Amino acid sequence: MRDELNRALRDVPIAEPPGSEERGRRIVEAAFAERKSGSELRGAMPPRSSEGRSRRPLPRLALALGIATLLAALLLSPAGAAVRDWVGEAVESSAPKPEPELARIPGGGRLLVQSAAGPWVVQPDGSRRLLGDYEEASWSPRGLFVAAAEGRTLSAVEPGGTPHWSLTAAARVSDPRWAPSGERIAYRSAEELRIVAGDGTGDRLLARSTAPVAPAWAPWGDAGLAYVGGGKLRIVNSETGDELTAAPALADVSRLEWGANGSAILEASPRALRLREVRAQKVAPGPALGPVRTLPLTGGGISLTGAALAPDRQAVAAVVTHWRDHGTRSDVLLFAPGAAKSRSLLTVPGSLGEVAWSPDGRRLLVAWRGADQWLFLPVGRGKPRAVANISTAFSPGERAASFPRVEGWCCR
Repeated sequence: MRDELNRALRDVPIAEPPGSEERGRRIVEAAFAERKSGSELRGAMPPRSSEGRSRRPLPRLALALGIATLLAALLLSPAGAAVRDWVGEAVESSAPKPEPELARIPGGGRLLVQSAAGPWVVQPDGSRRLLGDYEEASWSPRGLFVAAAEGRTLSAVEPGGTPHWSLTAAARVSDPRWAPSGERIAYRSAEELRIVAGDGTGDRLLARSTAPVAPAWAPWGDAGLAYVGGGKLRIVNSETGDELTAAPALADVSRLEWGANGSAILEASPRALRLREVRAQKVAPGPALGPVRTLPLTGGGISLTGAALAPDRQAVAAVVTHWRDHGTRSDVLLFAPGAAKSRSLLTVPGSLGEVAWSPDGRRLLVAWRGADQWLFLPVGRGKPRAVANISTAFSPGERAASFPRVEGWCCR
């Protein structure tokens, strides 16, 4: 009789409060991904009492026991069964320990960072300057100027913050992009694609209807300009407006980048990523669009949150977030030229954001909003670095600091 009662009790499901699994997951994820950088600095020692003994171990022990009890209750309960795999992934994360502030930019160069207050220029030593109250910004080829947009105004601004010139368009200005020579700027005004000289003169219409995607200049000259319009990827002569070549664009394309020394154009959408070869033609003027190489993003419930094409070769860095019932995980992937599969550079819990190549193509900068960090990842040899407190650095004096966006890493 007693044995039968024990068996019956083992089969009775334990009632769980609504949302217990989700609350437990959030606690563990927050404790792991958003830990304070100060407690992780190497060499930090606890304060000592007059007897020379540390006062910190007991609170730490209590905290550790509390977390252990929470994990045990969470993972050993029926509700925690679905969370065990996610916890394993979080523990195996290879994210480096963060430094408290950006003291220098690994590998050199300058960063252009867009914050709620406006764009900032970050020097190689980590010092930074706010350019003004602009909504968007992008580098000129050699970092001598920044093209900045605010409302219907397009401006050329020096890195020190001095405006060089401004023009007022008929509609809202967005996506300014400087040509490789520095002599032209392409920008969107509402749905129009327009061109203006680098000194602010000669503003003219190039195309009337474009998708909300920033145009991309050919790296080897000012003539070729790629944009998306009418469901097609189009390359036009920016001097004459003549269409040189066109092909069906990636569905829901959100990013266009012409890199790899001009040999490829990257198309990215929230769910897909592909490279399209660009070929030079000996007879016909201008380039031709060649075959498409689809880059595999495996797994269900994914979102492509960042992608960038290397400046000098057909290597693509991609940030993919995997959405699951028991939490999220993000991977930084590297697609080498001609490789059938990607190589994972980093896996962390939560969501990562945009990715940018260093000017020399040796490093990546990846934004980690949930942990308030920037991650600097070597593509080859070298150690990864992380910098914490990014929101505070670009929101001085604000109570509710917002996480900024990296707009560019300049220059060779």
